[in-house]
Amino acid sequence: MKIRDLLKNIIHQENELYNLYKLGETFATYENPSLVDHFQWLASEELRHKHTVERFLEENVLEKTAVIDYLDILSLEPYFQDTRAEPKTLENLVLEALIREKHSYELYKKLSEIVEGGLRDIFQMMSQEELRHGYRLKIIYEGLTK
Repeated sequence: MKIRDLLKNIIHQENELYNLYKLGETFATYENPSLVDHFQWLASEELRHKHTVERFLEENVLEKTAVIDYLDILSLEPYFQDTRAEPKTLENLVLEALIREKHSYELYKKLSEIVEGGLRDIFQMMSQEELRHGYRLKIIYEGLTK
C-alpha cells in the first residue's frame, strides 16, 4: 500500500460513516425525531474529517513522514476491512457506527503516534473526536434499548 492509497481508503471510510449517519438521520426522522440533530452533527463531523484527509492527499502532506515505514502494518487495520453497512433498524445502524468509530479511533491514534508536530496534533484531535462520537452513540443506543 502507498500513502496515496492509505489516504484514499481513509477518505472512503469517512464517506461511508457520513452516509451511515445520513441514513441514521432518515431512520430517526420517522422512528425517533429527537435523534435527528445527533445524526446531523455526527455526519458533519465525518464530512469534516473527510475534507481534512482530502487536503492531506492533495497537498502530499504525509509523503515525507514516518508513515511510509508503517504502511504495511497500517494496511492490516480493521478500519480498512469495514464494508458497506446496510442496517435494517436504527439499533443496528448505531451498533455498526460504534464499531466503525472504534476502528477510526484506533487508526487515528496509531497515526498520531507515528507522525510529529502539527500532524500529530491533528491526528490526536481526530482520534479524540472519534471517542466522543462513540460515547454519543453509546448513549443513543442505551436510549433505544430501554
